[in-house]
Amino acid sequence: MIKAVPVSKLDQLLGYLCLEFDGYSFSEEKDRRYFSRLIDEFADLDLGEELRQFHAWTLDQPDDKKIYYRSRFRSWLKTARDFNNIRTKIMPQQPDWVRRRYASRR
Repeated sequence: MIKAVPVSKLDQLLGYLCLEFDGYSFSEEKDRRYFSRLIDEFADLDLGEELRQFHAWTLDQPDDKKIYYRSRFRSWLKTARDFNNIRTKIMPQQPDWVRRRYASRR
């Protein structure tokens, strides 16, 4: 029986960049260091999901638009964190029974 080896969050992100993200200028050395820092700095976010959303955004940009992927992704993460912080202040987490009650009224 073959045991599955757990893949680190960093390796998952780098694998996505390398294999799925067309147009991204992947550099093993740069991206390993950079994404390690991002994982620490934005530990409250799901970086895999944010990277997939960012990738979708880049696909919608004109081909002639120059995108600096690393700096733009960091800005993307800062905006995502700010949005999450605002959303939790405006709409604090409510018990399930309250959310179900008000969801049925819509």
